[in-house]
Amino acid sequence: MLHTDADIASGMVLQRDTENSLTGCTEPGAEVCAKLTGNGKETVSVSTSADSRGRFSISLPPVPGSTEAYEIEISSGDEQLTLTDVLFGDVFHITGQSNMELPIHRIYDPFDSSKPFSGKKRLPDCPYIREFRAPILCCFGAGTEYDHWEQGKWFASNDPQAADMSAVGYFFASELFDRFGIPIGLVNTSAGGAPIEAFLPAEELEALGGYEDFLSKVTVPGWMEDTAREDEKRCGEYYTELDRKDTLADRILAGDLPEGERCDLPFRKTDFSGRLWLWKEFDLPDDFDTDGAMLILGTLTDSDRAYINGIQTGETGYMYPPRYYPIEKGVLRCGRNLLAVRLDIYGGQGGFTEGKRWCIKSGDRIIDLSGDWRCAEAARADSLVQGTFFQGLPLSLYAVSVPAYRKKFRGLVIYQGESNCHNAHRYKKLFTRFISFYRERYGCELPVIFTQLPEFAFMNDDSWAVLRQVQLECTGLPGTAMAVTIGTGEWNDLHPINKWDVGRRLAFCAGKLIYGQTDAAPVRCISAVYKDGIITLTFSEGVTLTGECEDYFEAVFPHGTEAVKAESCEGGIVLRLPAGKPEAIRYAWRTSPDKPRLFDKEGLPVSPFRITVAG
Repeated sequence: MLHTDADIASGMVLQRDTENSLTGCTEPGAEVCAKLTGNGKETVSVSTSADSRGRFSISLPPVPGSTEAYEIEISSGDEQLTLTDVLFGDVFHITGQSNMELPIHRIYDPFDSSKPFSGKKRLPDCPYIREFRAPILCCFGAGTEYDHWEQGKWFASNDPQAADMSAVGYFFASELFDRFGIPIGLVNTSAGGAPIEAFLPAEELEALGGYEDFLSKVTVPGWMEDTAREDEKRCGEYYTELDRKDTLADRILAGDLPEGERCDLPFRKTDFSGRLWLWKEFDLPDDFDTDGAMLILGTLTDSDRAYINGIQTGETGYMYPPRYYPIEKGVLRCGRNLLAVRLDIYGGQGGFTEGKRWCIKSGDRIIDLSGDWRCAEAARADSLVQGTFFQGLPLSLYAVSVPAYRKKFRGLVIYQGESNCHNAHRYKKLFTRFISFYRERYGCELPVIFTQLPEFAFMNDDSWAVLRQVQLECTGLPGTAMAVTIGTGEWNDLHPINKWDVGRRLAFCAGKLIYGQTDAAPVRCISAVYKDGIITLTFSEGVTLTGECEDYFEAVFPHGTEAVKAESCEGGIVLRLPAGKPEAIRYAWRTSPDKPRLFDKEGLPVSPFRITVAG
């Protein structure tokens, strides 16, 4: 009967220098005792009584941080359990959406073994960096809150499960551990696709306004379960119909190839929903080592199955993950081989992503797969209304996030915003309220470090640029810091693999905001003054201009924008504008500013910005 909550477990990290609660369940009203032991000596003994539900919470007094491992013995009646390898250090709550959730195994780069975890050493090996991954459990009940986590597990970065650890979280923690030598714990409540509203309760959404109709629908008891059943039925019927119509599969996998339409990669099919087959014959040299070979197909829209010589090699059910498919021994053969890809497109267009590599790789040998493909339609269908993405909805993750408010943290670290770009102008209000609400529930002005979005070019508007500006404006919130991440993204991938620089920039913010007690505000442009055809930009700190900047600075006029050349001057930047005074100046105002031109004194990129011109 006696048990602790999922996050109170062997291998956990507790916040140093403060009280910590040990929570769990036993017989109602029973006495519960806890003994803390370090270096073989009992250092703390505390007790409490369980409530009428059997829930208990024992408060441990403050313990200084170190790499020393402790044991905690918890007993109730005749029952006893021992938590081993417990560390005291700095614990951070990390949250957000997929780029915070993205695990270490997703940042593997098969073409550059110098990048972290891309060579033979695929996993980190520090036992003092640990993560608790909270469960993703969507809930839409108004007023519903979970008071503890029943699922989840702590694991250290030298554990075999470390490949599932947040990559951003790991590099953030690694930098802090290297600098301060204190164990770092991460409590991870991130969830792919989550808007900031997903972490707010119904009453907060009502107060913000605009969610009334949504809440009246989703808070009806059984809504999520009923919707999920309907979605499963509809999607199942759709896939069954594609399979029924697909008369090409058996022929192609048997090598009886139809004529097909010639195409090259990157291939993109428009005005089409349904199933395509694409195939390519290729020759493998006699000396090609097939042991450890991998099929690499970049990313595809939407789902695929890949076959080599009629044998399935890999499968991915949605568009975002990279297709790195290990090829089993004996599948490839010397001479002629057949690669076939079954591609299901749901939303009217899909195919292979531009700018990726398509090949078979073994060691340093690469067989290019980009040219001379064939394609044939197997089944046309209406666009599929995908299953409801519950964690992408407001309110969805609030209930399961509540246990975090009862833990002790050194700070909150957020990487989020992609799912709010469609309504970027509203984000400041939402984000500001989220921070205020979080601190109200947590009970103090917890330091908050957040991540400005990097570059990404698969957008048809300037929504990412607008959201970066809003995020910059949010740095005016007290007790916050923002990591500027332009230069770490990929124009053709929502989930760029460079999480090491993102984590380190977040750690740099933590060093200033939390450990250094110095100004953690990012460098920003504080004035733009026009006089006699020249605009002088002044910054909060000194900046360095690098490279050619004619396309990164723009003057905004009523009729449109014009690129202007930038030059360094003492204390700032000057822009020469013979066309007259503009309304505003923009820097790096694009969805994918992949080559930053302005840097602060630390060598970090200055945030993109838009500023009104005075004078």
